[in-house]
Amino acid sequence: MKRFAIKDYGPASDVLIEIEAEPRLMDDTHVRVELTAFAINPYDVALRQGAMRDFRTLKFPYVLGNDGAGIVTEVGSKITHVKVGDEVIVHAVGGTYGEEVVVPGKKIVRKPVSMSWEVAAGAVTPWLTAYNLVTHLLGDTIGGTVMVQGASGAVGSLLVQFLKKQGKTVLASASKRNETLVRQLGADQFVAYDEEDAGKIFADQADSVIDATKGGRAGEAGMEIMKAGGNFVALNDLPSEQKKPGNYLSFGPSKDYSDFDALTALTELADTIHLTIAEVLPFTLASVIAGHEKLEGHPAAGKIIIKKER
Repeated sequence: MKRFAIKDYGPASDVLIEIEAEPRLMDDTHVRVELTAFAINPYDVALRQGAMRDFRTLKFPYVLGNDGAGIVTEVGSKITHVKVGDEVIVHAVGGTYGEEVVVPGKKIVRKPVSMSWEVAAGAVTPWLTAYNLVTHLLGDTIGGTVMVQGASGAVGSLLVQFLKKQGKTVLASASKRNETLVRQLGADQFVAYDEEDAGKIFADQADSVIDATKGGRAGEAGMEIMKAGGNFVALNDLPSEQKKPGNYLSFGPSKDYSDFDALTALTELADTIHLTIAEVLPFTLASVIAGHEKLEGHPAAGKIIIKKER
C-alpha cells in the first residue's frame, strides 16, 4: 500500500517520501476506506516543519493527513451507518496521505452523490472549524451581525455561507482579488483589506468577529469592528492588547465536538455549499511536495487536493 510520509522535520522536498506500508488491522468499531482524494492543509505543513513538536510527538516515518474521501472496503461488526461500497467522507487523526486509511466509525459519513470527490476531501477540516465555532463555541451568544475576516479562505468562505444559512448579517473582508468570490458566497458587505481600512468602515457594527486569517494586523481591525461586550474569535493568535471590552476566544479542536454530527450537517448542505478548489494534483510524491510548497507561500484562494484516477 502506497503512502506519503515525512521521515523527519524539515523542507518538503527533503523530508517527504513515498513508502510501502502493510494494511492496518481492523476492529469492530472501525472502517477501512480506499481513498480517492485527500486534502493538504496548513496544519500538515506546520507538522512537517516541526512547529508542533513541543506538544505533539511524531514517530517517523509519519503519514500526514486528516481529510479524505473514498470507498468503504471493510466495515467493523458494530458499524451500521455505512457498508462496503459506500462513498464516504473521512476525518482521520492522521494518515490520509495514502491509498487507504482505517478510521473509527464515528469519524466517517456517507458522501452525497451530488458532492464531488474534491469538495468531499477538501471541506472536512475547514467545515469542522466553521461548524463547531458557530454551533458550539459561540452558540446563542453569536448575535445577528457577524464579521468574517479572511472570508475568501477555506474556513472563512464556509463561515460566510453557514452564517447566511442561519439568517445572519455577514460583514466580510479579504483581498481585492477575491471580492467577487466573497460577494457570491453571500456576504452582505465587503471591504478589501488591501485597499481600505475595514476597522474604520465597519467600526462597532459586529456582535461577533471571527478572525479566520493567518494572523497579523487583522486583530486590530477586528477589535474596532466588534461592538463593546461582543465576541472576538481567533483561529490563530488573539490580539496581544485587548483594547475593547468583550469575550476574546481562541478556537481549537475539542473532544466535546462530534465529527459525525458536523459532517452530517455538511452532507445536508451538499447541494448549496461552495468550496473553492485551487488545484487538483495527481496521486504522486511530487504532487504532495508541490502542494506543501504552494501552501507555504501566498497561494490563491482555494484548497489543494490530491486525487487518484479511478
